[in-house]
Amino acid sequence: MVPRDKNEIRVTLGVVVRETGLAHQTIRECGARQIVGEPFTREDIVRLRRVRRLRELGVNLQGIEIILHMRERIERLQAELDHWERSRRQTWGELASVRYLLTWDGDEEEYD
Repeated sequence: MVPRDKNEIRVTLGVVVRETGLAHQTIRECGARQIVGEPFTREDIVRLRRVRRLRELGVNLQGIEIILHMRERIERLQAELDHWERSRRQTWGELASVRYLLTWDGDEEEYD
């Protein structure tokens, strides 16, 4: 589970039940499995809507827990890949500038 931001907006269990369509007990069990945390946030509502959809597809909570944790890991890995790709592009751009400077013969007369 993602660490909580102290400035996140908190929501009550009643709001979570209403906005997700899940039973109180299901939400509490999701908390026990660390699928969501308490106090609840808007991000938890999004996660619990995914839980509801997966339950509708016949996945049990143990399977949902695994799916959601794998999804988080994939998202983190994708962010890391994006970071490395941006770094690679920046490095190649810098190398192209260096290559240009190294191959420039310094003859400014041809520009007169």
